Amino acid sequence: MNFPKSSEQAIQHYTAESIFAPPRLARGFTERNYCKGLHTQGFYEINIVLRGSATHRIGERSLTVSSGDTFIIPPDVPHSYNGGEGFDVYHILLSPKLLEKNFSELRTLSAFSALFKIDPMLRERAVSRLHFRLNEGEIGELTPLLDSLALHDNGRDLSAESAVLSNSLAMIAIVILCGFYEKRVTDPLYAETEDDGFAKSIAYLYENYSRHVTIDELLHIAGMSRTSYITKFKRVTGVTPGRFQANYRVELAKQMLSDSSAPVSEIAAEVGCFDTSHLVRIFSEQCGVTPGEYRRRHSSEESGADSK
Repeated sequence: MNFPKSSEQAIQHYTAESIFAPPRLARGFTERNYCKGLHTQGFYEINIVLRGSATHRIGERSLTVSSGDTFIIPPDVPHSYNGGEGFDVYHILLSPKLLEKNFSELRTLSAFSALFKIDPMLRERAVSRLHFRLNEGEIGELTPLLDSLALHDNGRDLSAESAVLSNSLAMIAIVILCGFYEKRVTDPLYAETEDDGFAKSIAYLYENYSRHVTIDELLHIAGMSRTSYITKFKRVTGVTPGRFQANYRVELAKQMLSDSSAPVSEIAAEVGCFDTSHLVRIFSEQCGVTPGEYRRRHSSEESGADSK
């Protein structure tokens, strides 16, 4: 796939609308001899290094990536590669709409939040945790799936059937990658570092969104002192643990408001808010509108899109 060239001086941005033609919400292809300047995108990107090595800049840091390294790049994060001859990367591009449509199922996968939320955040903010590396057997298991996804990305088949197949294959790839990741972090040979304990504490916040998580619980999981933990948490996430959990509750509420007709009071209880007024307060603080107004606007946008 040929992207327009970008440079360190002029960062190129790629919008989801320029990459995905609905109903296609996923794409997959290999970039041979890959070298690309600093750029951002309005969608998620899974990178699997198939061959060679290169310096990869992501957010505030640079690191060396090589064969087997696999990681997710979220929307709007500056990144680049100084690869070239012999450096091949498989890309899976995912429209945010694909993840939104399947969010209820994806968040039940224990490794999903780590792969798509925690690891990218830690990697970008200059701490030691980077990404995970697939072994030859895992790449071999994925190869037929990736080949099929690339086959439907050849530009010749623009049918709805091809788009649906691409979307489905991408979802299967996500599930398989989550399985590989889960095996890796539960392996007794996996070398645990402070960043791993810290990452587990954030995963604990995601998993226990429906109840109040105390700072003592997080300190125990991370194995850190209160001062060190809070300092690191703010540096990595930009907010306090309490605000982080509130923000995730709002994220879940937005999805439920979009996907169902459940009363706001029921959604408030589901995401762990004390009552409806609690949800309205944190929702309005983050989104600038009430949950009811958000649902009305989202319904109007969906109706407008369907009528086109």
